[in-house]
Amino acid sequence: TKLSLTRWSADWKSATLLYEQAANGFRVSKDYEKAKLAFEKASKGQEMLASPWDAAKHMESAAALAKELRNWTEVIDFYRRASELYMQCDRPQPASDSLAKAARYGHCLSLMLSEF
Repeated sequence: TKLSLTRWSADWKSATLLYEQAANGFRVSKDYEKAKLAFEKASKGQEMLASPWDAAKHMESAAALAKELRNWTEVIDFYRRASELYMQCDRPQPASDSLAKAARYGHCLSLMLSEF
């Protein structure tokens, strides 16, 4: 996706496919950090390809991996972003579901922080 003197435009279609394959491969090998990053990039690629539904699905996958890594702030951020992407394609129910997940983890995070 990087531009250079020989490449004047980004090939988002090919890059997104490669990010999706990498994300699935990393997830299978249980390298959740790399899988999460690859899903984030795949989501960005789907956005660039004007496919907010697929971008939202990838954000939810990134959120699930962030949950495995116990990175609660990222979990919340990814679910919120997924909700925004679902709304872009006029899908209020999945948007609401993602926002509810973000709220649930936000509530849990605030409870954990209040104990310290």
